[in-house]
Amino acid sequence: MAEEEGRGFVFHTPDGDQELTFEEVQTLAADGDPGGLYAMAMAYLFGWDVEEDSDKGYYYLEKAVAAGQTEAMTLMVRLFMQGEYDGIDSAKAAQMSIEAARDGIPDAQLYAGLAYMDGVSVDKDYEKAAKYFRLAANQGSSDARTNLAYLYQEGLGVEKNEPKAFSLYRIAARAGNLNAMFQLAVCYEFGTGTSVDLDKAVEWYRKGAKEGDAFAMERLGYLYSEGFGDVKPDAGMAFEWFLRAAMEGVTSSMTMVGHCYLKGIGVEASEEEAVKWLRMASDNGDDEAKDMLSAIGTKRLPKI
Repeated sequence: MAEEEGRGFVFHTPDGDQELTFEEVQTLAADGDPGGLYAMAMAYLFGWDVEEDSDKGYYYLEKAVAAGQTEAMTLMVRLFMQGEYDGIDSAKAAQMSIEAARDGIPDAQLYAGLAYMDGVSVDKDYEKAAKYFRLAANQGSSDARTNLAYLYQEGLGVEKNEPKAFSLYRIAARAGNLNAMFQLAVCYEFGTGTSVDLDKAVEWYRKGAKEGDAFAMERLGYLYSEGFGDVKPDAGMAFEWFLRAAMEGVTSSMTMVGHCYLKGIGVEASEEEAVKWLRMASDNGDDEAKDMLSAIGTKRLPKI
């Protein structure tokens, strides 16, 4: 296994750590050494001690994978899932994830868990998914912990345990996992695995919204429209959050923005603005928006 550390590369060997220069790593790669090939891939893909060159990076990455380097497999799967590499398909990604997971690589365990949870190129198996998520979570993967929490929440592959799910969401959220922040807020809002605490729900939705979570923005819109704790309903604040979510592409929030403009809720009424937002929601398949547009009357719709 190799990692970049300033200038040069550190290889972890049975005889201890050994620091090599780029030239020494290049020689290893030329000799077909799996670790050397992987290190060269990392160097070119991320610009470590050499000018970044994705073509060369993928060349060495493919060579490392062909040589059985499981860290290289994990990186290839990650790049595939991020849409940055199309040299494999979902079936190959699942196969490599499961193989690399046997080497104890946390990200590979996470990807293997996802493959079993979603039935991607393997039979859906929630027990195996939970096993891999747990292994990755025990090594600090907040994504794995969040997925494991979902399995406990729904009772999939494990005995249903909402308090356990809540605890796992909270740990992952505190570690900065955006999905976990949202799920933790949902737990507080609806009392899943804990007592209802709308102030806490708003606190975590706000943290998620600050990080760009559009669905957290939408939930804030609903909570401010209804009021929570000692906070009375605030139509203006609700509209602001719905608008922010709508601008991030959340279809249901587009409908809510259109509704607010139509009724003058939290904003000055404007049929023209209402129709604009309702049309966008309708174009995205929202039936409620279609019904509202129909009620307004097509003859009054402004041209776009």
